[in-house]
Amino acid sequence: MHNELMKKVEEFIRRSDNDEKLDIKECEEFLNTVPGFTDKHTIEDTKDFLAFLGNPDKNMKIIHVAGTNGKGSVCSYLSNILMKAGYKVGMFTSPHLMKINERFCIDGKMVTDGVFAEVFTELLKRIMEYKNGEYFPTYFEFLFFEAMLLYDVYSVDYLVLETGLGGRLDATNSVESPLLCVITEIGLDHMQYLGDTLPEIAGEKAGIIKKGVPVVFFDKRKECSDVIKSKALEMDSRVVSVDDKSITDVKTVKDEAGNKYVAFSYNSLYDNYVELKVTTEAVYQAENAALAIASAEILRDKGAEISELDIREGLMSAKWDARMEEVRPGVYVDGAHNMDGIEAFIKCATAIDSEGRKMLLFGMVADKQYRDIIDRVLTSKVFDAIFVTVLETERSVSVSELKSAFEESKEQHNIIGVPIKYYSNVRDAVTDFITVRKSKDVVFAAGSLYLAGQLKQML
Repeated sequence: MHNELMKKVEEFIRRSDNDEKLDIKECEEFLNTVPGFTDKHTIEDTKDFLAFLGNPDKNMKIIHVAGTNGKGSVCSYLSNILMKAGYKVGMFTSPHLMKINERFCIDGKMVTDGVFAEVFTELLKRIMEYKNGEYFPTYFEFLFFEAMLLYDVYSVDYLVLETGLGGRLDATNSVESPLLCVITEIGLDHMQYLGDTLPEIAGEKAGIIKKGVPVVFFDKRKECSDVIKSKALEMDSRVVSVDDKSITDVKTVKDEAGNKYVAFSYNSLYDNYVELKVTTEAVYQAENAALAIASAEILRDKGAEISELDIREGLMSAKWDARMEEVRPGVYVDGAHNMDGIEAFIKCATAIDSEGRKMLLFGMVADKQYRDIIDRVLTSKVFDAIFVTVLETERSVSVSELKSAFEESKEQHNIIGVPIKYYSNVRDAVTDFITVRKSKDVVFAAGSLYLAGQLKQML
C-alpha cells in the first residue's frame, strides 16, 4: 500500500480508537484520493475480501439491478413499493449528486454522517487486518464493501443493490445469491470498458444473472434481449420481460393542486394496472416503473406481501432526483448523459409546454459520445438558446472542445438563429441564464449527473 495512504488510514483508525468522530468531508476527500493509489481488482479478489468480511450478503434478501439507463429510478420505485408494503428497505446506488451518503439509504433516507463515518472506519480496520494491509479496494469497491458492512449492522428486510459499471466484473457481482436480478434498458455507454456493440454490452449486464435466480428485463432491442434470454437459459433462470406494448395510455397530468404526474397503464403477467401515477413529468419513467412492478410481482411469488395499493402508493411516493426534476418553477434538471438518455430527455423537453423560450444548460464529460449528443441536441431544434459549460471535474470536456463540437455541428446541419454561449464554470453559466431568462421561459439542464448535482447545490 502507498505510504501516504497507509499513514492516513492509520490516522483515521487511531482517532476512531480515541473516540474522535470523523467528519464526512474528510472521509470523502480521502476516498477521492484512492483511485490514484489502487487498481481495479478481479471479481475473485472482491469475493475473497467479501468472504473475509464474513459474507454478510448471504444473510440478506438482495435485488441486484444492472442496465444502462434507469437503474436508479427502478431501485427507487421498487424500494418505495416494498416500504409501502411495510418492509424495512436498504438501497445502494451510484453516483451521488451532492453528498456521498446519498448512496446508502434505509427506508428512503440517506444514512447520517455519523453512521457513514462509523462504518467507514470499521471497514478501514478490516482492510488493515486483511493480508497485512497489502490489499486496498478502489473507490467503488470500498463503497460496496461499506454497504455490505452497513446493511449487516443496520439490518433490512430487503436490499436493492445497483451495479456501478457493467455487471459481470462489477464489484456488486461478488454477491452470490440474490433473490432477484433486474436489467433495465441497455444502450451504448462506457464502451471503453464494456464493448463497442449492444450485444457485447448486454453480455456484460447479463453477467449478473445467477443460477436459478429469476431475472426481469426491459425488452427494447432484440439484439440485447436475445443475449439476456440466452444467458438466463444457460443459468436455468426464469425470465420475465417488460416491453413497450405492455405500457399504454402514457400521458402527463396535473391535479387540482397543480402537482404534475405521468399517468400510464401496465398489463403485466398477473394483472392489468390502470391509471398508475408517478410523480414526474418524465414520460420515460413509465418504463422504469413497469420494471419495478414486474419485480414486485416476482418478489410476491417469493413470499413478499405486496398489494396493488402498495404498488400504486409506492410509485406515487417515489422521487428520484435529476430525472426531469423541476427544481424551481420552470427549471428542469435531467441527468441524461448518453444517447438513449438524451433522446428520452429531448422527447420530454419537447412535450413540456412553454409560452416563452426553451433554454438549455449543457455540459458533458469527455469519455461520453459528446459530439454525437451535441449533434442530436442541435438537430432536435427544441432549444432557442444554449448555455454550454465546463463541469467541476477533471473529466469535463474543455471549453475549446465544446465550442469546436457545437460550431462544427451548426455548420454541418445548417443550424441558424440559435445563440450559443460558452462558460468556463457552471456558476457563471447559471448567473447568466438567470439574468437573461424571462418569466415565461423554461430552462433545462442536461448532459451529465455532475452538472445536475452542481446545479442543484446552487439552486
